[in-house]
Amino acid sequence: MARIFGGMIRVTVLLAGACLAFSATAHAQNAPGVTDKTIKIGMFAPLTGSLSIWGYPVLNGAAMIYKEANEKGGIHGRKIEIVMEDDACDPAKAVAAAKKLIHRDRVFMINAGVCSGAVMAAREEVITNKVPLMIVVASLHALTSPVSPYVFTVSPTGVHDGKTMGEFAASIPNAKRVAFVGHSDEWAKTKAEAFKVVAAQKNLTIVADEIIDRRATDTTSQVLAIKRQNPDVVALFTYPGETATFLRDAHKYGLKAKFVGNNALIDLPAMAERAGTAEALQDVYIMSATSGPVGSKELAPYEQLLKKHFPSDNPKAESFWGTASAIVVVEALRRAGPDLTREKFLKALEEIKDFDVGVAPCKVALSPENHQGCEDQVAWKLIDGKVVTVGQQWREVR
Repeated sequence: MARIFGGMIRVTVLLAGACLAFSATAHAQNAPGVTDKTIKIGMFAPLTGSLSIWGYPVLNGAAMIYKEANEKGGIHGRKIEIVMEDDACDPAKAVAAAKKLIHRDRVFMINAGVCSGAVMAAREEVITNKVPLMIVVASLHALTSPVSPYVFTVSPTGVHDGKTMGEFAASIPNAKRVAFVGHSDEWAKTKAEAFKVVAAQKNLTIVADEIIDRRATDTTSQVLAIKRQNPDVVALFTYPGETATFLRDAHKYGLKAKFVGNNALIDLPAMAERAGTAEALQDVYIMSATSGPVGSKELAPYEQLLKKHFPSDNPKAESFWGTASAIVVVEALRRAGPDLTREKFLKALEEIKDFDVGVAPCKVALSPENHQGCEDQVAWKLIDGKVVTVGQQWREVR
């Protein structure tokens, strides 16, 4: 997997003459992280630890947009310089990363965040220092609601994920009884509560609500408890490893239902491998904030970009989680004009409407009252080893 050398991309700037040097200094005073030649953007994600399997793919999928913009001449003549930090998915390390980016590296803005808890911890540092933050993929609803003038996302939050899960479940023919299985953290609870709102509207009955511990290796008791309730749908508010364990046990004990999963479960081939058999996933549908799976026509242009700028990366679904965020950042930088300030950049973000980023299943719309730019998702299913898009509502795909 391609890694960004030294944790950052540096664009070499040769300043000729005292006049040019003075101009760059003036820009830096007016807008931290901005010179006549560069715009400095900070990024952080888990680059070490078990979740680094997400960190590098997600950040590279955003960084490729900045590298492509640089190849095309930059933004109003300025090249984007990325400074990358590791948060190891740890709140304390995320705060330290944010402080370093803001106070030592003096970045113009931050495009970061894979782990919700880590980003939430760093959020106050960003707001206090009035630094724009475009979240890459962290989905905790509280990150962007209530609205802060400085924090944005264009990925569906946990509320939107739970809502689309509920709407998809309700569209399954004859679906009336739903069982929940999830973790006990806020990440899972937020999704489940949003699903419950839809369930009440659509006359779905919640017949079971089972908790699975993180890193659980056996879920027999939860599977059997749910099986006794004979649900039509099982909603999965679980992370990939625990989901694979649950689906393995559900297959083993004959739990027959349609399984509707959250948007963290998009690597269906990997989950089938962890579950031990693709048959465990034959009735599994997961939500996705990416317009198409790897190999689809929707994702083809972005796969080509990844291959161009990070040729050693093996494209995975999560490689494109952060791509939309970087596309929106580049668009706002362009709209902010050549005399770039944070205030102009923030205003440009809030004026983005009906913006098709291509890689997301909905057009981005932001405003002063709403910093959550995309609320829709599509459903994916694994068929004969290939991930296919089902759509936003149930339809038989075989």
